Order: sequence, then C-alpha cells, then structure tokens
Amino acid sequence: MSDTKRTYETTILVKAADARADLEGTLAAIRQIYEAEGASFLELAKWDERALAYPIKGESSACYFIGYFEAPPTSLEKIERRAVLGTTILRQLMVARPGPELEKIKVQRAKAAAAAAALAAQPVIPEM
Repeated sequence: MSDTKRTYETTILVKAADARADLEGTLAAIRQIYEAEGASFLELAKWDERALAYPIKGESSACYFIGYFEAPPTSLEKIERRAVLGTTILRQLMVARPGPELEKIKVQRAKAAAAAAALAAQPVIPEM
C-alpha cells in the first residue's frame, strides 16, 4: 500500500467540560494523537457544543471539532486506535476529501459566512 498522503475531513467529539476548561490544551491533545501517526492538520477548529442523543463514555454532551488533515492511508487505523485507547476523544469520524472537494467546501463556507454577515447587518424593523 502506498504511503502517499491524502486529504481527509474529521469530526471529533471530546468531553465538553474538558474543552471548556482548556480549549488550547484540548486542541493540542487532538493534534498530538493525529501527528504522532504522520498526519498534518490543514485546519482544526471548535465547531459547537451539543447535547448527545445518547451517552458516550458516560458523557451527555460533547464539544465538536471539525478538521481537515493530510495523512498516509495506512495511518488512519493507527489514529483510530490511539483515539480509542486515549481519554481525549469520545468519538470521531474520518472521511476522505480529495483536494478539489476541500476547496469547494472552503468556498461554500465563505459564502455562508458572507450571507450571515449581510443578514446580521440588516436593520431590524420593529413590528407594529
């Protein structure tokens, strides 16, 4: 199997209390898990904190992180193993995202942010 790096998208759930208490430390711990297996993040950011539909490892809420990274395909199983054995990540999902798809996602996100900013800038008309 080739060790050529590919681009992936990941959604990561961590304990909400841990992320609230030390966001930078949580980001560093996530990076360490991935980078120890040869991955390099293109982007990693906190998305949202939400209640879970069912408890995961005794947690009823989680902080979601979205990231894009490059890694050899052979490292995904090792990253998953580190996540399962560690205490930082509750759950994660990794999906292959070829470069052109990642660029489309970034463009869509920029358009959505611009639309939200334009909407927020509109004056509120009071109801009579």
